[in-house]
Amino acid sequence: MTTPVRDDGALPAIPDPPKLLRLGAMIRQTLEEIHAMPLDDRGRRRLVEAHQRAVAELERTLPPDLRSEFDDLAPPLRTGATVSDADLRIAQAQLVGWLEGVFEGVQFAVAVHNAKVEHSRTEADRARHR
Repeated sequence: MTTPVRDDGALPAIPDPPKLLRLGAMIRQTLEEIHAMPLDDRGRRRLVEAHQRAVAELERTLPPDLRSEFDDLAPPLRTGATVSDADLRIAQAQLVGWLEGVFEGVQFAVAVHNAKVEHSRTEADRARHR
């Protein structure tokens, strides 16, 4: 996975973090729902459409480096063919897993960034007291 911390130690610019969190919650909830019940053809079609809209929104929300990774790892569902319950579950699980990895990566990047800032402050304090 692409590292959320750039070489210069800066955090990536995610244009709309709250939107990314909302999309992640929606996708996770959808996965839970499709595990809870079998789907008829109409339900599968609606979920395929919802999945495709979620993917499109994610692509618009992600910064270029994460978008590229996302495009490589999340192949689109087949269009024009009947999508099975298993296909939908796998596609949704891929999205949930990838997004959770991004969220964990960002949390880790923030922790590393904060540790570097704290270390710099400590070093500056030591230098002043010498």
